[in-house]
Amino acid sequence: MKLPKTTEKMPYIEFCINKKGKLIKLLATDNWWGGINGEFHSSKGYRGNTCNPKDLDKYIKAYKLKRIKEIEKEIELLKVRLSDFKKNMSL
Repeated sequence: MKLPKTTEKMPYIEFCINKKGKLIKLLATDNWWGGINGEFHSSKGYRGNTCNPKDLDKYIKAYKLKRIKEIEKEIELLKVRLSDFKKNMSL
């Protein structure tokens, strides 16, 4: 994907990742989403973050690793809920 040109007024790169973990968009922006651990959620179902152009690869990798950990945690919580529900299945 082509890296957008940044300017003094729009010094950051915004990247958007869909639910499947695929990079779908890169934009120049003036918004800052709080560093490597920041992120935004779109009403269209994608998520992303912003960074300096030189840090783009590092930020995307950190973002994806963070999402993997979040999803793994969700799975573990669902396993516990399922187990609890099954235990209380008897009438």
